[in-house]
Amino acid sequence: MIIQSKRRFYAGLMTAALVLGCALSDVDDDDDAVAVCAVDEDDTDCDVCIKTGCCGAYSSCQNDPNCICVLNCANDNQPREVCATRCNVTTTEISDVLTVLSGTNQTCTVQCNDQCAVYGFVDYDGI
Repeated sequence: MIIQSKRRFYAGLMTAALVLGCALSDVDDDDDAVAVCAVDEDDTDCDVCIKTGCCGAYSSCQNDPNCICVLNCANDNQPREVCATRCNVTTTEISDVLTVLSGTNQTCTVQCNDQCAVYGFVDYDGI
C-alpha cells in the first residue's frame, strides 16, 4: 500500500513537471516572437508594418535565410533580379520565399503592400 502511494505521488510529480515544462516552453516561444517583433528605431516602414501587424509571419521569415535576405534586399529598393542574385534564389523562387511573409489570408500583403517594396516583386495571385 505504501509503495503504491509513493508511485502515485511520484507519477503526479512527473506529470506536474511535464505540464509545467510545456507551459514554460510556450512562454519562451512567445517571448522570442515578441523580441523578434520589437520595433527598432532604424526599421523601415515595411519592417514596422510587418512587425506590428504580422508578427507570426515576420518571426517565420527570420527563421528562413532566403526570406529575410529577400526582404532586406527589397527594403534597400533593389529590383527583383538583383535580390534574386544577392540572395542566391531564382526570380521564380522569390514568390515561394514571399509566401512566408504573406500570412494567413495574405494579411501582411494587404496590410503592408504600400510600405513594402518586397510585395511589388509578385502579383497578389502569385503569393
